[in-house]
Amino acid sequence: AMASLVLSAAPVVIFYLMMQKYIVKGISAGAVKG
Repeated sequence: AMASLVLSAAPVVIFYLMMQKYIVKGISAGAVKG
């Protein structure tokens, strides 16, 4: 049960971390332009 839970959660966590990087880049880029 634990392994399947981790496998199902892993893509969500990876996606979240990737989006977090893009969001931080977007905010910092917007701050520089602003």
